[in-house]
Amino acid sequence: MSTRGRRTSLVVAALAIALAGSAAPPSSAASTDVTWTSAKVLSWSDGDTVWTSRGKVRLIGIDTPETGTCGAAKALSWAQYYAPVGSYVKLGNPASVIDKDRYGRLLRYVDRNGVDIGNRQIMKGAKARYDGRDGFQWHPRQGKYRSTDASYANYTCTTSTWATRVNSPVTASNPDIDCADIPDAYKPFRITGTDYHRLDADGDGWGCDG
Repeated sequence: MSTRGRRTSLVVAALAIALAGSAAPPSSAASTDVTWTSAKVLSWSDGDTVWTSRGKVRLIGIDTPETGTCGAAKALSWAQYYAPVGSYVKLGNPASVIDKDRYGRLLRYVDRNGVDIGNRQIMKGAKARYDGRDGFQWHPRQGKYRSTDASYANYTCTTSTWATRVNSPVTASNPDIDCADIPDAYKPFRITGTDYHRLDADGDGWGCDG
């Protein structure tokens, strides 16, 4: 083989090695290991941040509306519904994600009774964010969260919501409501005072949760 031929072969081989090293995306190279621990829920700050017996936890890979913005109250209500104060949850710590964020919050998955609360929040209107697709660490549930986000609408607000109606007295402009009248997307909801429409059958403070 000529000197020129050998040089060409070496260049091709070097390119092949470089491409092989870069072909695997970060997601497939990252560890899929997740370590699980149990914790007690002390309180929810908002839909994606919870105080637990192990410290303050920020749910991985999701973003619920900030307090005072559209959808924030709903996201908080859903979080409290899926993991009430006093209940026990499983905290998942993926090896591919840093232990804490810049605010000192533990970055964890939060599951209860087999329910992935992060994914449920996305189904209700939260966004899949802060993962390998927008400059943060890839995490094992990233694909599922992104797929869920693509399939469900984000939070929208109107001037008259079902939550407002069910917590208001029966009047000519707000006739009596049955659970069958309310779209599933708005159920369950917190009964904040008098159960005007008799929607909280079991008296647990949540309407239409059966």
